[in-house]
This record gives sequence, C-alpha cells and structure tokens, in this order.
Amino acid sequence: MIKSPEGTLSLELEPIREGVARAFLRFSPRNLRLAADSAQKLSEELRSRSFSKMLLQDSRRRIVSRTLAPFGWKVDRAIHPELKRHCTMVSTYDLPLDENLIDSDGNKPELANTYNMQGIGIKAGGRNAWAFFTEDGDTARLITEGERRQGLMVATSTEDMFEVADCLVSFLAASKKSWAVFSVDMGRFVRKYDPITLMRLTLDSPKAFDHKVMPLSKSNKRAILRLFSEYYDESGLQSMIRLRKLRSEGRYQLFVVDGGFVITRLEGDTGLIYDIYVTPSRQGQGLGKELMKGALTSLANRVSSVYLHTSYPRAKSLYEKFGFKLAYSQLGIRLDEVALIPPRD
Repeated sequence: MIKSPEGTLSLELEPIREGVARAFLRFSPRNLRLAADSAQKLSEELRSRSFSKMLLQDSRRRIVSRTLAPFGWKVDRAIHPELKRHCTMVSTYDLPLDENLIDSDGNKPELANTYNMQGIGIKAGGRNAWAFFTEDGDTARLITEGERRQGLMVATSTEDMFEVADCLVSFLAASKKSWAVFSVDMGRFVRKYDPITLMRLTLDSPKAFDHKVMPLSKSNKRAILRLFSEYYDESGLQSMIRLRKLRSEGRYQLFVVDGGFVITRLEGDTGLIYDIYVTPSRQGQGLGKELMKGALTSLANRVSSVYLHTSYPRAKSLYEKFGFKLAYSQLGIRLDEVALIPPRD
C-alpha cells in the first residue's frame, strides 16, 4: 500500500505458483497520479516481493502500468488476442453426428438445449475439434455442470481439447471479451492462463446485528458517488447514472459508512450481497465487517438465504466468519489483464 498526499494505492498480492502472483488493485481518488517518490516506492515495494511476473487488471487509465514503466518494468498483455491458427464460427448444428465424438469428460456429447450456444471449430492435427460457449455481456461462459450448463468442448480425442481451448481463449480476447469463465473440471485445459477461482458463497437464515452503517440519503449521496467512481473506475456522471438506475429498480438497497459502501438486492426469497467496497486508505479498520453487519441486518427476516460472489481469499475469510459456506467454484480468465515483469538487476 502506498499512501501519499496525492492519494492511496493498494495492491493485494496473491501467489499463484512459483514466481507468479496476481495483484488486486484498489486506488483513490479515481484520477490518482503518483508523484515521483511515491512511484519509486511502489516499484521498490513490488520488486522486494521477488516475483518474476505479476498479473493485474489495471485501471482504465493504466495507473500501475504508467507508473512502473519509467522504472524499467516491462508491461505486456497477459493474453495476446492474436489467433495462432485458423478457426471458424460454428453452432452445435454443425457437429458431424456420424463421427465418434466425445466431450471433455470422455462421454458422448449431450446436445439438448444447446441451440443458444456459440462456438468455434479448428483443425487439430488433421482432426476437427470444437468449443461452445454462452455469451453474457462481456463474459463468455463454458460451464459443463448440470443445470448450470453453458458450454461444452467436443473432439475425437481429449488431447485435441487443449488446442481448441487455447484457440477459444485467444478468440475471446480478440473479440474484446473481458472474462472467460470455465467449470472447475475444465481447469486442466486452461491452467496455463492462471485462472482466478470465482467462488459463490451462501448463508441460510441471515440474522440482524448492531451496526453503524447508514442507508442512502441526501447527506451521504455525494460520498457514495465518490466511492462508486473509485470502485467501478468510472466518471462522476457515469456514477450518477448507475445510482439512478439502482434506485429506480426498487430491488436494491444501498448503505454507507465513512470510507465504504455495500449494495444488497432482493431476488424473491433470496438476498444477494451485490457489491461491497472499502476505499484503500481505510482498509484494515474493520469497515468490511461493519458493512456486512448492515447488509445482513437489512435482509434478516426478509429472505431465507443470502449469497455472494468473490474471488478474494481475504474477503472469503471475512464472509466465513458470518457463516457463509462455499456453494461452488468456477474458473475465470481475465482476458484484459496485463503482465508486469520487474527490471533485471
């Protein structure tokens, strides 16, 4: 964490494998520009961690990349969008059913209810292979699990699926998707991309707590808009539009403390912790715990269960203290990450 007169920047480093870490970025204010001495301190702090590569989703203004480049750091896209081989757009109707095809589990492909999936086909060692996914905004999902099924891979050999998975990731990056989400059982095909573990946690029968958070009001509206701008990395006008939309839908509730906010959403008899954020200068002061207390209190006696999504191991520990349990995990590849390589001595 770098605290300076111009603002605060934090990078939470999570080791992935030997020599490689993923950095989760938080910064305040949104237009933060570190002065020369603060920038040098950031470079020295990161170099002291002895990682040979750090993966990062940088801000829209590339705050970390621009700060580190003058100190000799190499900044490159973690996933290059260039297609290394020719692929064609296909649907599941294009699959040749007279061939001995298998899915990623080695079974005959189940094609029922796959009409809404998009896909690519490639030649792998002279053989055909395919990958199908479901679009969800800027996310592509290749989920093979039961009722959540949103994709599949098909080939005549399991080995060919490594090649079609590589082609799919490059294709999605070239298509300017932000995320590619895979089932955990697909991990062996995309391990080389160091996917993030995306966790869904659930809590039955939420209870009320004493807390200090306040609901959205005229007196704290400006503070929420400032925090929105930081968290969502957007302009003040975009934050105003976001807040107006949340308020107009009626299912959302917003709560704030000095330095953080939480948003909840009602989904029938279920509640969602939609977003929770603590500005970096106030991290480690118990605000996350206070926001969770306020969120759960707002949902107590209104829903039978609550769920949330997270990819932060530290945040997962906080949620587990309130009784949340892991429901399932998926693997997410952030297609617009950058790779930071420290300078050589």
